[in-house]
Amino acid sequence: MNLAQVLRTAPDAPSAFQSARQRSAELYADILAVAPGGDGRVDIEAVQSRPSILRRTAALLSEALPPGTDRLVCAAPDGIAVTTALALHTGLPFATVTGTGDDARLTGEAHAGEHAVVVVPLVGAAPGAPQDAAPGPAQDAAPGPAQGAAPVVRAALDAGMRVSHVLNVLDSGSGSGDRSVADVLREQYEVRFHALFPAHSAPPTFSAFSTTDQKEVDPR
Repeated sequence: MNLAQVLRTAPDAPSAFQSARQRSAELYADILAVAPGGDGRVDIEAVQSRPSILRRTAALLSEALPPGTDRLVCAAPDGIAVTTALALHTGLPFATVTGTGDDARLTGEAHAGEHAVVVVPLVGAAPGAPQDAAPGPAQDAAPGPAQGAAPVVRAALDAGMRVSHVLNVLDSGSGSGDRSVADVLREQYEVRFHALFPAHSAPPTFSAFSTTDQKEVDPR
C-alpha cells in the first residue's frame, strides 16, 4: 500500500504515521499540560474545550467500544463534549442523564433492550487530594470514586438498557479502601470499566481493552 492509499484509508493523519501507543502517550501528555498548578489535578472543562484533544480522545475511545454497541450514554453537562466527539467519530447516537444520585434520569431518545456504553470524562478523587477535603473548585471537578459513573449506569439500567461498559478518559483516583472504580462497578452493576489513562500512570502503553477485557463478544 502506498502513502496515498494509507492516507485515504486512515481516519486521520496521526493514525497513518503513529502507532496507537504513540498517539496515546502524546494525548496523555497534552491532557496533563492543561492541569492547573502542576499538582496533577486536571481541569476537565479545559481538557474538553480543546478540539484537538477531543478528536484524538474520541479516536482512542472508539477502539475500546465493545462490539454491538447501540447507543452512548453520558451525564449532562459534564460528559456531553467528549461523548459528542465520540458520537461524531463513530456515528453512534447518544442519550444524556440529568440529575444526581437517586434523582438521575435518562433524557433524549433511548430504547429498552439497547446495548449502551456509558462515557465519563473523569472519575476518582483528584491525585494527591485528601478524600475528606472540603468541597472546592478542584474537588468539584473531580467526583469521588465511581460517583460520576454510577448514577449514569443506574439511569440507563432503569430505562431498560443493557450496560456493558463504562468508558473513561482519566481515572484520577482509586475507590474506597482497596476497591477500585472498576471493582465497584463490577460488583454493583456487573459493568466493566475501561480508562484510557489510569490514575498516576506514566505516559501509558495503549491497549484497546484493559487486561481483564482482552476477549470481547457481542453482548446481544
